[in-house]
Amino acid sequence: MKTKEIRVGLDLDGVVAKHSLGGFWVKVRIIKEAILKGAHSKKYYFPKTKLEQLAWIVINWCRVPDKKGTDLLKSLAQKNFCFFLISSRLKFNYPSTIKWLKKYGLFTLFKKVLLNTKDENPIYFKVEKIKSEKIDFFIDDDLEVLIALCQTKAKLFWIVPGHKNGDENHENKIINCNSYKEALEKIVIGIDKGIC
Repeated sequence: MKTKEIRVGLDLDGVVAKHSLGGFWVKVRIIKEAILKGAHSKKYYFPKTKLEQLAWIVINWCRVPDKKGTDLLKSLAQKNFCFFLISSRLKFNYPSTIKWLKKYGLFTLFKKVLLNTKDENPIYFKVEKIKSEKIDFFIDDDLEVLIALCQTKAKLFWIVPGHKNGDENHENKIINCNSYKEALEKIVIGIDKGIC
């Protein structure tokens, strides 16, 4: 009898990839969120000029894999787990993202690498991919995205960013975690106990 394939989707930035600039990047994120909140906007920033796009490519290239989570992911990939990288990174970021994944030996760990190459609204992009790929579990660090994903069948895990404490999550369907390693462990435990 064939074992059921467990389909796990993961976001890239803030989940699989951590920023090597640490505390500085946390401050940049706080400022960005304050500006958008002050403008009463939930819009995502879209780099339009070549200079802005180059800056985003460099910022994303400076990220490093979350080693503990990646080690567990590699171990689970040998079992009946099937991983999908589902990132809102835009079309201009595609070549450097693929190079980054290959540089760190991550590309082959994923059944599919799905990037936002049509520059769609990031939330709509992820909702559509979670549904079309029949993802069982999804891990992201963006609570707004996860709230939108509550309409899917996927069980959701929020990697709470370092500048937040998790209190913003009022959804029963979304489970708070400190890292994607912790999220993967919770998925495994839930499956072993038959509650996932």
